[in-house]
Amino acid sequence: MIKRLIFRIIVLMVIATGIMSYVASLNGIDIRQFVPKIERPQLPNFTLPTLPDIKLPSGGEQDTQASTISKVYKWRGNDGTWHFSETLPEGVTPEQVIFLNSEANVIQGMPRPDRVTTDIAPINKQPAAEQQPPSANLNPYSKKAIDKLLNDARGVQELMNQRNHQLEQATQDL
Repeated sequence: MIKRLIFRIIVLMVIATGIMSYVASLNGIDIRQFVPKIERPQLPNFTLPTLPDIKLPSGGEQDTQASTISKVYKWRGNDGTWHFSETLPEGVTPEQVIFLNSEANVIQGMPRPDRVTTDIAPINKQPAAEQQPPSANLNPYSKKAIDKLLNDARGVQELMNQRNHQLEQATQDL
């Protein structure tokens, strides 16, 4: 009921506005003078920053390079690790040659936090012999790293099986 009344009032206001603007135009009154003018704001002209040009060497090794450019070779070693060096060993083909600008800013990496590890022994078992800490520079794609990952997963599965067995025994005693 209230919705209908509001709708009728709005329709009557629109009709009255139309009639008044028609009558005003018959009498020579321009109603656009009463409507506020909205102008688009003028946005400032932005220019993109420019980067300095880096001149790459244009020939063989004997060309004199600018003192700001250094050449770094990237190759994969026999053990699967990546190596970076300014001199390429004999018999190795680089996978990528990288040109570095020494005048560019370099952000120093964050120091590694000391790892705090706590071993929690199961309730019914005595702790086994101490395990050696994992090597920090272990290649994740090496056979040693994959074997360690699988052994860790087996250890976690064994712990979960023991915990489930303990929970089943505890619920049966109730």
